[in-house]
Amino acid sequence: MLKDKEVGLALVGGGHAHLFVLEAMAQGRLTIPDTVLISPSRWQYYSGMLPGLMAGHYTVEQCRIDLAQLARRAGVRFIEQSVVSLNAAAQSLCLSGGESLEYALASLDIGSETDLGNLTDFQGRLLCVKPLDRFHADWLSFKERVGKRPGGRLVVAGAGAAGVELAMAAAYALAGPMAGSPVKLVASEKGVLPGFSAGVRKVVRRELTRMGVEIYSGGAEAQGNRIQVGRNTLLECDALIAACGAKAPAWLQSSALALDPEGFIQVDAYHRSLSHPSLFAVGDIASRPSSRLMRSGVHSVRAGPVLVHNLAALVTGGRLKPFRPRAWVLYLISCGARHAVASWGPFVLSGGWVWRWKDRIDRRFIARFDYTHSEITEE
Repeated sequence: MLKDKEVGLALVGGGHAHLFVLEAMAQGRLTIPDTVLISPSRWQYYSGMLPGLMAGHYTVEQCRIDLAQLARRAGVRFIEQSVVSLNAAAQSLCLSGGESLEYALASLDIGSETDLGNLTDFQGRLLCVKPLDRFHADWLSFKERVGKRPGGRLVVAGAGAAGVELAMAAAYALAGPMAGSPVKLVASEKGVLPGFSAGVRKVVRRELTRMGVEIYSGGAEAQGNRIQVGRNTLLECDALIAACGAKAPAWLQSSALALDPEGFIQVDAYHRSLSHPSLFAVGDIASRPSSRLMRSGVHSVRAGPVLVHNLAALVTGGRLKPFRPRAWVLYLISCGARHAVASWGPFVLSGGWVWRWKDRIDRRFIARFDYTHSEITEE
């Protein structure tokens, strides 16, 4: 049973897993009195559609979910603020507006922040991938400026899945103004898509070349408004997209939660905090010592139904269910034009039909939580 607290459940962040919690509450499959949803924006942008939004394949309305509306349908109070501190021992958190809340249960699905590393002192126009809504606004501003003055020079730092998708989306969107000055992608010493199979990396490098993206390896370091790559290469740069790694919010350091060496919340197989079992953490913010997961929305989506089950189990006294990550996960990587690469373990496929497959999956995900245009339906 829940302790008598001001808030029964504090959902911090509107990430993928929390969408499933709100859906379950709206459908009556989960009931926790006095639940609140806390997010700095009412709009949750779907990261899987961000490259398509950049490339112009989607409108912004097609790529985001209205958290305020979803919370209202779920009977949950929505608080449009940020959490600035958390005291896990006291089961309390403080908001950016000065309000403090005590909770019986809490769940964090807040993603991660961009780790700028050696790019902190960049003096040009910096476009951080997170938060997504601000990135989109910054991208539109840059695109407008480049459209008026051809020849702008864009560098993307970070060659994981997000970096390669954004580089190809930018190359597609800026094909006119950027003619003769391709987008440049800077990878670490590990190269493009570290962690993926050799076959996937080969195909994606081919797609980057097809889109006119120049690839550099050796890591990126800011030198004024230029980017130093390795020891001998200096790239002129009018704007820099930073997709170069993840870091945890600094306020977690004083939370009393058990954290890993990088500052992420350590959780067990049920995604409960190892030190404070009244708190769950899912998505990028979570760290499982027994399972090294690639930070990806894919895992957060799959963890959603498990989180719903475990929250209900704590309320009713039921048995918790572990989240078992799959050895192989399907990744669909968009390639600027309506073309995509599918990666599943060592297997790779590519083509226009893969993009159409990804498009259907992404649109279905948004429609599932968009109650403006659809009714609530059971899975």
